[in-house]
Amino acid sequence: MLKLKLTAAVLAASTPFAAFAETGDADPVQSVVIPLFEAVATEDLASAQAHMVEGAPIHAMFNPSGKTDDASIRTFPAVAYFSLVTQNYENIVFSDRTYSVGDDGKTVWMEANGDLRLEATGAPYRNRYVFKITLDEDHKITEIHEWVNTVTLTQQGIAAN
Repeated sequence: MLKLKLTAAVLAASTPFAAFAETGDADPVQSVVIPLFEAVATEDLASAQAHMVEGAPIHAMFNPSGKTDDASIRTFPAVAYFSLVTQNYENIVFSDRTYSVGDDGKTVWMEANGDLRLEATGAPYRNRYVFKITLDEDHKITEIHEWVNTVTLTQQGIAAN
């Protein structure tokens, strides 16, 4: 019992997610978001899928066409999207990550620098990302919103299909 209290106290003092240590709830960053992106980086799509509800979508919020209205948001099944990413890119690294967790404990924001390489040519692809990840009560991802600098995307000659 003392070990659990000490662990919670250490966690509360050492992370920005003190509320999870106090309530005993799982930290969604440590239990879902980090493992999801590590699974994508290692191209372990089965592990990535294990963190999502069936059919969870990813919404690409900005269109390379420059249009920003609701009709321009591109939506894909998240598993298919991550499959496409792992097929077309290597060295999938999201660095300098910062996280914010909503008061509901079910919304996680992640900002990161992407450092990837095109599989076909080996050319580097670097961009800045913001992800909004929504979880259900079982800590499964129900949807992901992705914002990326589409100017960087198109300047590097990458079609965002």
